[in-house]
Amino acid sequence: MRPMPLPDDGRMTQTLCALLTETWFAADIPEAICERLSSIAELKEYPVGAAVVQEGTACRELGVILSGRIALRLALPGVGEQTILTIDDGDLFGWSALLPESIATSTGVTLVPTTALVFDRDPLMALMAQDCEIASVIYPRVLVAVTRRLQATRTQLLDLYRAGHEPW
Repeated sequence: MRPMPLPDDGRMTQTLCALLTETWFAADIPEAICERLSSIAELKEYPVGAAVVQEGTACRELGVILSGRIALRLALPGVGEQTILTIDDGDLFGWSALLPESIATSTGVTLVPTTALVFDRDPLMALMAQDCEIASVIYPRVLVAVTRRLQATRTQLLDLYRAGHEPW
C-alpha cells in the first residue's frame, strides 16, 4: 500500500473529491460534503494479492474502490478461504469500520492492482459525530452498499440451490 503525497494547497482535496464523485457511491453527493470528506481521505494503491481487510480483525478503514477488483473471502472450517463475492469500481470495502465493534466479517484481497480512496475510522467517525449532514449522506450510501452485497449473495445462492442441483 502506497499512500499518495498530499500537497498543502488544497488541490489534492479537490482532486480526491472529483475521483470520489465518479463512483456510484458518491455520484450525487453535495460538493461541500464531498470536500469535507475528501479532506480526511487518502488515496492508496494496492498491488495484486494485498489484503485490504482481514476477517476477524479490527477494521480500521473504509475504502471506496476507484479502480480494481477485490475478492471477499471467508475462512471455512475444513476448506480454507473461499471467495464469496468480488467487488470493483465504486464498491466499498471495510464498512465494518463504521460499526461499534468494527470487526471485519471477511478478508478482502486484491485480484488486480487496485486504487482506492480510504478513510481512517477515527477521523471519519469524529467527522460524522460532529456533522450530522455528513452522517446523513454516508450512512444511507453504506446501506445501499450492504444491500447490493446481500442481493449479489442472494443471486449466488439461488444459482447454487437451483432446482435439480444438489450442492453437496
